[in-house]
Amino acid sequence: MSTRIKVSIFFLIVSSSICFRLYNINYDDFWIDEMITFWVANPEYSFSESLNNHRDIEQVPLFFNLITKIYFQIFGYHENIARYLPAVSSILSIFVIMDLSRTLSKSNAYLLSGFLIGLNVFLISYAQELRVYSVLFLFTSLSILFFFKYLKDKNNFSLVLFSGFTLTSVLLHPFTFILICSYFFFSIYLYLNKIKVAKINLFLIIIFIFFVFYYLLIYSIESSGKPSWIEEIDLKFFTNFFFSKFFGSRIVGIIHLIILVYLVFKFIKFKTKDHNIIFFFIYLFLSYFIPIIYSLFFDPVLIARYLIFAIIPIVIIITHISFKLHDKLRNIIITLIILLTVGNMTTEQAIKQFYKERWILKPQIKKSLKIINDSEFKDFKIKIKKMPNEVPARKTVLNYIDYIAKEEKLIINYIKKEHNMSSAFWVICIYDLNKNCNTSLKILKRTKLNRVDLILVKW
Repeated sequence: MSTRIKVSIFFLIVSSSICFRLYNINYDDFWIDEMITFWVANPEYSFSESLNNHRDIEQVPLFFNLITKIYFQIFGYHENIARYLPAVSSILSIFVIMDLSRTLSKSNAYLLSGFLIGLNVFLISYAQELRVYSVLFLFTSLSILFFFKYLKDKNNFSLVLFSGFTLTSVLLHPFTFILICSYFFFSIYLYLNKIKVAKINLFLIIIFIFFVFYYLLIYSIESSGKPSWIEEIDLKFFTNFFFSKFFGSRIVGIIHLIILVYLVFKFIKFKTKDHNIIFFFIYLFLSYFIPIIYSLFFDPVLIARYLIFAIIPIVIIITHISFKLHDKLRNIIITLIILLTVGNMTTEQAIKQFYKERWILKPQIKKSLKIINDSEFKDFKIKIKKMPNEVPARKTVLNYIDYIAKEEKLIINYIKKEHNMSSAFWVICIYDLNKNCNTSLKILKRTKLNRVDLILVKW
């Protein structure tokens, strides 16, 4: 393949990937988890106030919300720029994975790796969401990249960057424990194969100690506790291991899973060893094994977005083993992967939005408020089911509503006690915070929006 063709493919991958992540990035309003980040990261609050808000409602570490808070302090507290933080992180991840792929092999596998990361519908979706997952994916990728750069060149600068990016990943999410365990097991594998990596083992021990210290002593103080809403693992999970979510549909996910399993068996038959790929086998296995064991014996923790980093070993294994096959089989596998990815993209909103109106996926908060503003009755309250964090959940929604009201110059009024009202008022019922939107009050009008019921009632 000529240099000109490689550059053209590279440019096409990067430009289309950026376009899919940035186009219509603010089409939807925030959903409840994004509202939480938007509330906790509000720069008007002091650090201690943000910490208290985080502790009242969040179940992930504070670090991402702290990054977002600093981001807002620099660029301003605006909804329309908020999602650019995860979006840019997702874009940078494409370059990091391609660099990682080139570090592992001199083949053109890096182009296929970039293609699969850039056009991955799961990553595109979370690139447009103000949550930790795209940022976690970036720093996990950087950690792995500089891990292999150090193994390759033994450069101390690579070691320092590896340590920094790994520690940052630790601060972002507890599932980084899987990455640390993968490094340890891979180091054991290298030792058994008489490959010396003593210095990096020392740094891994320090990082592990930091992880234990942070999650035993600090995380329990700064967060509200374990998520109670995650369902137990069912048999359906073992039929596709979230591949249907990672790659867009059940059929496409199953085909990718079959390709992965087939390539693993082909790799086992190879006479030559590729030590680097072993790490990704370990990482992929532990990405599922550790959460499954924890879920079975302790509390359920297994959901697709918590395993967003599992896409890294999946892509690396598929692309690099594919390029080790003989020409005919390699071309068949690569063509099939490309056709599947492009074909699936045509059924997704990422492409459909260019020629038809995009679906509304998240609660229509702005439309609800504009209906209230344009009506005769300006008072409203928020319906939230009784739960341990009901008060901070209400504050989360109110922070977002107050922001919208100021930006849109709406004349609306939040009420706390409806029994003091002599006239009609609106009830905003967000599905994510309620089992149902029933009310015992007299209903004068009900407007159903996406994931929101707007109900005009009278006491």
